Amino acid sequence: MPSLLSYNIAKSSTDLSFATHKVIEGRNKIHPYPAMLHPKLVDFLLDTYAQPGNVVLDPFCGSGVTLLQSGVRGYESVGFDINPTALLIAKVKTAQYDISALERDFQTLQRDILDNQNVDVPEIHNIHYWYSEQVIKKLGTIRHTLKNRRYVYKDFFVVCFAYVCRKQSLSRNSEFKRYRMKQEKIQNFKDAVFETYFNHIQTTIQEFARSQRVYKQPKIMLRNSENAISQGVHYDLIITSPPYGDSITTVAYGQYCSFGAEWIQGLNELDNVSYRVDNESLGKKGDVNNEIYNHTILKDILLQIEKQCSKRAKDVLYFYNGYYNAIRNLVGNLNKQGQVCFVVGNRTVKGIEVPMYQITASFFEEFGLKLQGIYSRNIVNKVMPLQNSPTNTTGKKSTTMLNEYIIVLKK
Repeated sequence: MPSLLSYNIAKSSTDLSFATHKVIEGRNKIHPYPAMLHPKLVDFLLDTYAQPGNVVLDPFCGSGVTLLQSGVRGYESVGFDINPTALLIAKVKTAQYDISALERDFQTLQRDILDNQNVDVPEIHNIHYWYSEQVIKKLGTIRHTLKNRRYVYKDFFVVCFAYVCRKQSLSRNSEFKRYRMKQEKIQNFKDAVFETYFNHIQTTIQEFARSQRVYKQPKIMLRNSENAISQGVHYDLIITSPPYGDSITTVAYGQYCSFGAEWIQGLNELDNVSYRVDNESLGKKGDVNNEIYNHTILKDILLQIEKQCSKRAKDVLYFYNGYYNAIRNLVGNLNKQGQVCFVVGNRTVKGIEVPMYQITASFFEEFGLKLQGIYSRNIVNKVMPLQNSPTNTTGKKSTTMLNEYIIVLKK
């Protein structure tokens, strides 16, 4: 298997940082999501590697950036994810709308909410820790209205509701994990549920009205890419950004969406799971593939981390074991001459940089794909925390990664 310095970084004629373009704009404003792919980067990859008639797959699709950009360009696409809330966001972002009908639907919804005297509050652990009494009541009114009235574009309003449930909680909205506001901020916190909800719907409708038309709607599947993929699912181009590490020490997608997910119980038809999202993500403990020890790059890194902390070495091992399983599955259903674009970052564990882009290339090459090139891009506008805790020690912080790599391979 390749050694640590075997892979060279290619140069692109395009500045892949896209520093002058926001990540969250247009339809993506309906509900932000952590570590989103930059839409302009997806456009670049589609323009460079997609062929007419190709089917595009994002096996870690999150809130659906790849699916949206593929649909705008007229490509059929498929999205897998383990997070039902993210999939609902993706479904709504990529749907076609009659804007006039959507506005009429919204006017009806407003009247129904303001006239409604009933509330429906789901069972939420520590609800009074995360919400004020007045906010609970108003969120319950919106939930009751959405549950008991019919709307043409109900899913659109449910996603906006999920957004408001997070915004009106007592959590630190700048964090991805669940952290309560400091007491002085809680004392000044004001209920603005209806105002925030109605304003968000209105501005989002305007964004959708001026956005590019989505010509193709994706096939969205609640699926873990670590598990075998149905033989009926085939694709020509993979564009994705997988998790860069386990959810405990990197991005906790489930925690980020949890405020909305709790309140939209029973309103999301895609939510048919018994697991906690972050517990289902890459890194689950289990049998380890012996083959991954043949990858010198990964083996050397594991030995270095082991010298610092055996537990963290095992965490990294289990993560890459799940990652290996996913890559094996994805290659199996990739059409002949199919191509892969993986956008990854090198995280730091115990002060040791883990070269994910090299490990990724090494894994794919084991399954017969040929490396076409590796690009590097500066991260200047990705929705990620500015600092994290790579040592998992309380209070000890480190700057997060500043670069991403795009690994391109062909079957």
